[in-house]
Amino acid sequence: MKKAILSTILILGSTSLLADTTMCFKENHQSMATIENTPLDGGVCAGKNTVTQMKAKGWSVDDIKISQTATGMSFIYILKTATTPTATTNFTGNQSQMEANIIAKLEQKKEAEEKAKVEVELKEAKIDAKNIYVNKCQSCHGVNGELANNSSRALKNLTTEQMEESIKDYKIGKVDRMSATTTAPIHINNLDTKAIKGIYAYLKELNSK
Repeated sequence: MKKAILSTILILGSTSLLADTTMCFKENHQSMATIENTPLDGGVCAGKNTVTQMKAKGWSVDDIKISQTATGMSFIYILKTATTPTATTNFTGNQSQMEANIIAKLEQKKEAEEKAKVEVELKEAKIDAKNIYVNKCQSCHGVNGELANNSSRALKNLTTEQMEESIKDYKIGKVDRMSATTTAPIHINNLDTKAIKGIYAYLKELNSK
């Protein structure tokens, strides 16, 4: 999430409508103990003022919303001056919308971070999988996973779930082909879910070229 976007939402939504109420926020902060002495973004805070400084200027904390992120905590502060707003009903609607906008964007950022994390893990798994596949699987299953040995299905046609199920069958002895009792156990005993997903991704990439 771009802080500039949030800052624009907050400035337009709070300072232009009612100057005695503002909404400030901080993303991915690590400590509850230091948040009130950390400059907040958005609204009147504008990336310069802390909660402590805002209080010294006559603002009070009307509400706080805290959400957990992958890299810390995100805080939304609703701050009011001593003057009571005259358009309370109108402001409440705008406040709710601003909160919804910020929370939605924080959720989007969280989802993007989680997606990026999964992509990084898959990329790493794919690099490891290439080494595993070339050295331990390729001789029996083919360069692209195209070989079906002794009635077994070609790896390139299997989903990750089918690969995991097949390996499970090998490990518990449900497969009685010669390769299952001699060569395969040496290679599959140490394959975990991450390695299997990596092999699947590696073969999928090979066969998409």
